[in-house]
Amino acid sequence: MFPPLDRYVYRSGAALVALIVVAAWTSPAMGKEPRPKPTVGVEERLGEMLPLDDLTFRDEEGKDIALASLFDRPVVLSLIYYRCPGICSPLIAEIARLAQRVNLEPGQDFRMVSISFDPDEDVKLAALKRKNTVESMTKRPIGLDDWRFFTGDQENIERLTEAVGFEYQKDKNGVDYIHAPVVTFVSSDGMIARYLHGRTFNPADFELAVVDATEGRSRSFMRTLQRLCYSYEPDSHAYVLKVNRIIFGATLIMVLGFVVFLVMLKRSVPPGGHRRAQQMGRPTREVSE
Repeated sequence: MFPPLDRYVYRSGAALVALIVVAAWTSPAMGKEPRPKPTVGVEERLGEMLPLDDLTFRDEEGKDIALASLFDRPVVLSLIYYRCPGICSPLIAEIARLAQRVNLEPGQDFRMVSISFDPDEDVKLAALKRKNTVESMTKRPIGLDDWRFFTGDQENIERLTEAVGFEYQKDKNGVDYIHAPVVTFVSSDGMIARYLHGRTFNPADFELAVVDATEGRSRSFMRTLQRLCYSYEPDSHAYVLKVNRIIFGATLIMVLGFVVFLVMLKRSVPPGGHRRAQQMGRPTREVSE
């Protein structure tokens, strides 16, 4: 049996640990109404599967390629059109920039795939886009197979854009398209893992999205730590540093360390030590003769 003070400290420590766990990992359950389907934009479909076996596109040489054949690793998917005057070229340039900066190996840890959603574009445009993009990546050169550029017919395009949740429409000029800049990260089995929205991204967001899309591979300690400290927020379309998790981890370590200290302290006191210590602390009475 522990002395009264020890029992109080142990109970307090256990209660503190339980309180930290509840505070750090729970939040009020707020009901959210379903979002209306956008006419232009992205209706995120995280966790859903792409119909890879049912989709075929033309590669840079005009050959029909089953989309499933490209998914032997996670895929960074960009839906663009090659004549796009404003959004698509900066988006492709940003993917190229990040692929040269992240602590992952393009072509080995992930493959990049760009597909035109304009059925009127031909393979010559796709081949030219790939050539210019790959040649621009001088800091970390990649192979031609590491980034593929495709075109397709209306049926396959509609199947893919519907599965991704990518909504677009023709501009008033009847030539260009109105669409949102987005990159979709897909696992090797076709599951949509993450979306990143915008024309520029944080390298850490890009890397974490690739890691999220990676399945069946061992992760390094630092990548596991990144996953614990960051989480994806669908509302902000970004990875957010979870301060509560960091506080929880640091506090838990401190509490556990304190409990271990108490255990070691108790073991270091021999049987009857508390009683002797109390006796030693009592004032001695003088004996009168």
